[in-house]
Amino acid sequence: MKRRLAISTAVPAIMSAFSVIMLACLLTGCTSSTTPPTTSIAPFWEDRIDEALADPTLTDYERDVLSDRVITDAEYRETQDLYVQCMADKGWDVTIEATQYIISASPGSVNENPSADPQDTGNRCMLGTLNWIEPIYLGIRDNPQAITPPQRIRACFAQHDVPDGAGMSDEEFSRMMDDPSYHPSTPEGKVCFYDPTGALGVTIAQAEQADAAKHP
Repeated sequence: MKRRLAISTAVPAIMSAFSVIMLACLLTGCTSSTTPPTTSIAPFWEDRIDEALADPTLTDYERDVLSDRVITDAEYRETQDLYVQCMADKGWDVTIEATQYIISASPGSVNENPSADPQDTGNRCMLGTLNWIEPIYLGIRDNPQAITPPQRIRACFAQHDVPDGAGMSDEEFSRMMDDPSYHPSTPEGKVCFYDPTGALGVTIAQAEQADAAKHP
């Protein structure tokens, strides 16, 4: 049976505390753009690349991809292929849907055993493959100016007449987004919270389900 896993592809400096459906997408923006990465990037992404290059566990492959500060489409696809191969070597089949990785046990694999942990295996296979490269690639491609998740959510709120946070400063709004007790006041607001750009195709039903899980 296939298991849909939201495999994290971001390090703590990039992750957002309130990202539930897709751990990397709110920061990167997750638009459907296919524009190649640009060599002129915001200081935020320069800092993330510097952080990656300073990681003592960085592999030669990752360093080679990141050292010129341009991750090409071909390099990203190769990185995904390396992750998929790593998982296959450990008995897991992976189907890629955008930036989600759908994991299922290979036919006849010992991983048919329910005690096997695909999440743990996926996290280990990300090291040296997707761990740094995917969030930086998607971020530079889709959000070169590093617009923050709260800014994207606020723009979505304004577009859909969601009143939450009206009159707040940006700092106050960001604090509200990070508050574990907060949940959007309207169905459209819930969609904005989990999918502010609409790139994930999150429905109201899915957003309300995620909100309910967050606030049982």
